[in-house]
Amino acid sequence: MRELFVPFLLISAPSFAARLASSPAGDYDNASTPMQGLYAAIGGGGGLVVLDEGNALGYDVEGRLGYSFNPGLQLYLAGSVDGATITGTSFRSEMIAAFVQYHLYWGRSVGVYARAGIGVALSSSFVSSAVGLAEGGGLGVEIALSPGLFIAPELFYKTSQLSVSNGGGTDNEQVVGLQLAVIYY
Repeated sequence: MRELFVPFLLISAPSFAARLASSPAGDYDNASTPMQGLYAAIGGGGGLVVLDEGNALGYDVEGRLGYSFNPGLQLYLAGSVDGATITGTSFRSEMIAAFVQYHLYWGRSVGVYARAGIGVALSSSFVSSAVGLAEGGGLGVEIALSPGLFIAPELFYKTSQLSVSNGGGTDNEQVVGLQLAVIYY
């Protein structure tokens, strides 16, 4: 019996690997999951805003609009605003980015996802404005409220390399925090 186990395992390994690759977000069928088509979300939360000038706790608000190809993969455009008061001065940063979201696990009532995106950041702080390249990402859990409607707590991270206007040099911005979003598929 032992002699047959190893050859069976070697022969069946490619078919198991193909099965995992074809349905990475779990087993699903289109009839039971309404997660194909329009993707929209709105969320908010708080986080630590870190700049070259200092850091402080602040707020985060985000809106998303895009397309869900299946329960495993979404592509969307996101706009977010982060802000805080650092060394007595108000700081605000807007980010517009294209994101891809991939479900690491998907069940009927809960899913775990990771997302990453790249875009442009605009900021106003310290009596100047700045623009630059921005990246962001997150790891979250979607919990079903009803078919097609989910609530999603998420740990997120954003970073921007900003060029300050009027030859003011560069500024680095980082935000790490928690966000709660309502998602519609």
